[in-house]
Amino acid sequence: TQRKAQRRGQLAKVAIVGYTNAGKSTLLNRLTDAGALVEDRLFATLDATTRRLVLPGGEPVLVTDTVGFIRKLPHQLVQAFKSTLDVAADADLLVHVIDAGAPDVPGNILAVREVLAEIGAGDVPQLLAFNKSDLAPAAAARLVERYEGAVALSAVTGDGVDLLLATIADRLRSLTTVVEMVIPYERGDLLAAVHRAGEVLHEAPGEGGMHIRGRFDDAAVGRFSELVVSSSGR
Repeated sequence: TQRKAQRRGQLAKVAIVGYTNAGKSTLLNRLTDAGALVEDRLFATLDATTRRLVLPGGEPVLVTDTVGFIRKLPHQLVQAFKSTLDVAADADLLVHVIDAGAPDVPGNILAVREVLAEIGAGDVPQLLAFNKSDLAPAAAARLVERYEGAVALSAVTGDGVDLLLATIADRLRSLTTVVEMVIPYERGDLLAAVHRAGEVLHEAPGEGGMHIRGRFDDAAVGRFSELVVSSSGR
C-alpha cells in the first residue's frame, strides 16, 4: 500500500541496503530522525521503514531501510522478506552501507549484491557508503580510494553525512533529464502534476502557457511528452 502511494507521488526512492549490522538503521535515524529500531542481531529490521528526506538542493526523496543481508540468505527467507526486499528493486538508487571495519569487506559486498540480483535489484544503481569511519578511519579511507564514487561516513557521529547527501543528490540528478515544457494556462491540473512528478527548476508565464524547466525521470518525460518543447539530456 505504501509503495502504491509512493509511486503516485512520483518522489525519487532511495533504499538503504547492506550486510547485517552495517549500520543501516542508524543511518536512517541520522538522516531522518526516523526512530527505526537499532539492534545488533540478525533481522532486527523485519519491516521496511520509509521516511521523507529533503536533499541539500531542496529535492524531496523517500528513504527506506531494509532487512540486513547475510551470506547465502536461504531462499525461504528471501520469500518471507519479499515485501521488504521488493523496496530495493523498486528504488531509483541503492545506498549500499558497508561496515568499513568488517573482517571481509569484499565478501560482504558480494553477498549483498548476490541477494540483490536474486530479488531483481541487481541493475539498480548503487552508491557504496563505508560506515563506521569513526571506528576504522584508515580502513574507510582506503576503501573509498579502492571503490570509485564511494563515500566514507559515521552514522553515529554524523561525520561524512553531508557528503553522502550531496552525493545522493548528484547521483539522482544523473538519472534524470532536464526538459522544457509549455503547459496551457487552463490546465492547472497538469501544472500540479508536473510539480509532483519531478524537480521544477524554473517557472514563468509565456506565450501559450506556463513555461517550465525541470528535471524528470524517463517515466515522467514520457507521461508529459506532448508538453515537452526541448530536452537538454542528462
